[in-house]
Amino acid sequence: MQTNPTLPVTKTLAEFVANLTWDKLPSAVREEGRLAIADTIGGAIAAVNEPATHAVLAISEDDQGTTSAVWGSTRRATPRSAALINGTMAHAHDIDDTNPSMRGHPSCPVVPAIFALAAKFGATGQDLVTAYVAGVEIATKLGRAVNMTHYNKGWHTTLTLGTLGAAAACARLLKLDAEQTAVALAIAGSRAGGLVANFGTMTKPIHSGFAAESGVTAALLARAGASANPDALEAKNGFFDLFVGLDKVQPALALEALNERFDLVDPGNIYKQYPTCSLTHCAIDMLLDGQADGTIKPDQIESIECAVGYRCESTLPYHNARTGLEGKFSMEYCLAAALVYGQVTFAEFQDDKVTAPAIADMHKKIHLYTHPDLTTPESVPYDFTDIVIKHRDGSTFHGREQKAKGDPAKRWSVEQFKGKFVQCAGPVLGAEQAGKLWDDLYRLDTLPASELKALI
Repeated sequence: MQTNPTLPVTKTLAEFVANLTWDKLPSAVREEGRLAIADTIGGAIAAVNEPATHAVLAISEDDQGTTSAVWGSTRRATPRSAALINGTMAHAHDIDDTNPSMRGHPSCPVVPAIFALAAKFGATGQDLVTAYVAGVEIATKLGRAVNMTHYNKGWHTTLTLGTLGAAAACARLLKLDAEQTAVALAIAGSRAGGLVANFGTMTKPIHSGFAAESGVTAALLARAGASANPDALEAKNGFFDLFVGLDKVQPALALEALNERFDLVDPGNIYKQYPTCSLTHCAIDMLLDGQADGTIKPDQIESIECAVGYRCESTLPYHNARTGLEGKFSMEYCLAAALVYGQVTFAEFQDDKVTAPAIADMHKKIHLYTHPDLTTPESVPYDFTDIVIKHRDGSTFHGREQKAKGDPAKRWSVEQFKGKFVQCAGPVLGAEQAGKLWDDLYRLDTLPASELKALI
């Protein structure tokens, strides 16, 4: 097969994954891995009763394997079904982490995929954390190579890159060698997809389930001896060519500082405080903080000017949201909800909350526009949200934020991570059990085998 004669990306990444061990992980990477795994599972448990979860459960009804846990329930399923179900739940509330290198959600496909295989293949806590790190590194390193062109084409990177990340993580968990891992990546490339046009519907979180399931499938097929093009990422008509274009991809960025800089900590995952698209979070932070300190008075608001980056044009397309799912991808609704309800929680994304008369009234005062400094792909690293609010009493609020709470620049404490986990999982498990589960996940690498078994 003809290949792009630049760099052996597939082979090099496969070797990285196959050779990654717990001992090679810096302490900060181990810590971040445990936090991210726990954060992902907490957000997934919160979605156990969401419609998207019911949909994927419905097609798994006759698939009653006894191997893998379905989070937040007593149900068990085969690895592939568990990956689909838990992967969907992990993204259903859109409260899972993102990573700037990937321009997507790295953990929601990877964590469900490796946990789906853990019981059947006797994984330890250290195996799980190492596999998680391997998967996130592949998704983020490839993100560096393909974005922003890939993102701007309308591909949902959580599914495209997430499938490759999940396959890499599963390959590491299964202890595949470098050649088998390259096959797993190649198979995963054939399973990748995901349309941004499906944002604001149940299919968006199901993308994460697809990625997790495909990652499991790709690794198991590689283990079973399936063949694939060992250069599938860089080959002509391969992943780079079809999803980006060989003239636009930057393959060297996928290999830059491999084994030296872990994207999991540099630039680092961004953890989410609100169950909505991360592009709304700076605005929500400013509005809630402004109400708390009295500089924003919702009952006095005359007008709201909100300037954003150009990515919002495609990622937040719902300028007049009619459902809770659409509201997650509507800057106007998120602004109005923060001001009308004084909070942005799971409750604010019920359909009746989105269509409430008070929201419609506030909506009329909002003018959303793309800031003239934020109109090109080169501006993305400098994205900000700028808000000017004029009040009827003559006072004005002006705020500009580049980093939301939960960004590495505004790091949460371990107790804040645990607090979010209990808020998410507590209504399903009870606060005490949720707190214990957090404690177990936070010490995942040292958890005794008997206790780990209860989690997987």
